[in-house]
Amino acid sequence: MTESREPIATAIELLREARRIVVLSGAGLSKASGIPTYRDADGLWTSQNALQYSHADDLARDPAGFSRFWAERLAVVESARPNPGHLALAQLQRLRPATRLITQNVDGLLTVAGCLDVLELHGSLRRWRCDHCGNRRGPWLLNRCKRCGSRARPDVVMFGEMLNQGVLLDASTAAQACDVFIVVGSTAVVYPAAELPLAALSAGGRLITLNMEPLHLDASASAVLRGAAEELLPRLVAGLGHSGTTS
Repeated sequence: MTESREPIATAIELLREARRIVVLSGAGLSKASGIPTYRDADGLWTSQNALQYSHADDLARDPAGFSRFWAERLAVVESARPNPGHLALAQLQRLRPATRLITQNVDGLLTVAGCLDVLELHGSLRRWRCDHCGNRRGPWLLNRCKRCGSRARPDVVMFGEMLNQGVLLDASTAAQACDVFIVVGSTAVVYPAAELPLAALSAGGRLITLNMEPLHLDASASAVLRGAAEELLPRLVAGLGHSGTTS
């Protein structure tokens, strides 16, 4: 997809001038890695199984079905590889070490790509836990806890559960302290994550939106980039790298 030069140039200039950058990423970042999004025509929310096994109570309701569904999702995640969008964000952190990465994704691909200290708002499928005894250490043979034998579950936030308040506080603090906040591949309508770009704007930060489709935040953005994250993020970071600044 082609993109006019002006929004890209504006976004690069904003990044060059920024000391603190925050990136909030959603499902659109990982789509090119083969991870299904949620709301596309072929997204997860079109699957009856996803709807049946995404609530905190579903493990007790149907333990076997729950374990089978999440094990299949984990297999998809473990076979996926970071795409150029993930790698560009890792490079952004190398160029600007103060950059904070916040994600709504549970695939762990930012960490696999070499990103550091990723704030995973919804947890990670690559971590499992036992809610019966509190064990968080595997191996999880047959999706069971080695300590007590209970069925384990992914360490992800499901419907009916609260986000980790420590992670959310870190994300909110970063948003309020940043010079530039970038929304990548997220509709930014699911709360409390949707509050983060608004917090950045309220504190005087500048906003860049990067998404395939229009966002409600576009009207508040200093640069609106329309296209795929795996195409546009590498261009943004390359432009920043050519600036010769490391502040």
